[in-house]
Amino acid sequence: MYLCGNMVCYWINRFNARGLKGLEEDVRTGRPPTYSAEQRSAVITAALIRPTELGLPFACWTLDRLVAYLSDQGIAMRRSRISEIFIHEGLKWRHDETRFGERVDPDFAKKRGSSNTSTRRRRSAA
Repeated sequence: MYLCGNMVCYWINRFNARGLKGLEEDVRTGRPPTYSAEQRSAVITAALIRPTELGLPFACWTLDRLVAYLSDQGIAMRRSRISEIFIHEGLKWRHDETRFGERVDPDFAKKRGSSNTSTRRRRSAA
């Protein structure tokens, strides 16, 4: 990587003035956050609570259901923003399970039966 002389002088001067802290990036101004920390916290809290505990007529969240619920709570937020909040917090939707936890029916695997009955079993090796 090639740096021009002015850039090298800039960083040397910052290091001389501030020490190792001078090599860290400064806080940059920019657009303020669209949603407050309280609103982001409300999204995560709602997603981690079972909808039935909130008196809702369904057992698991979808992004559309969560958007509608949050809208009723006064938080107008798009699906994409909710998804970004989950990713930032290290949460993700479970496709094999509902919401962020166990299945609604813990006996689902037993009731479902074997996963594929159409495939014949192989003979064991002699």
